Amino acid sequence: MQQTFRALIAEMGGQVFDKMPDQTKGYGIARGGEIIHELGTVRMGSDPSKSAVDANCRAHDVKNLFVTDGGPFVSQADKNPTWTIMALSMRTSEFIAQESKRGTL
Repeated sequence: MQQTFRALIAEMGGQVFDKMPDQTKGYGIARGGEIIHELGTVRMGSDPSKSAVDANCRAHDVKNLFVTDGGPFVSQADKNPTWTIMALSMRTSEFIAQESKRGTL
């Protein structure tokens, strides 16, 4: 990925001033949980045999369990997922509030 971004920057006329991270710098990869965005551990989908949560991030098997982090993502985009996680969390919280008012949770 480092080489790809460096090539893109160069193609656009930019210049990278930092050296390419080597083995002593872990090749630019951080330990899990440090700055890496873990995604996709709780697949979202309509088929309970192929996914853990539905489109509202509600567990198929536990109706009052919701997952509102990066777990429901089915793939990893090349960018920081924070805004998408926040939007998904807000949408899910609105669904939870509606269902609570209806008395279905």
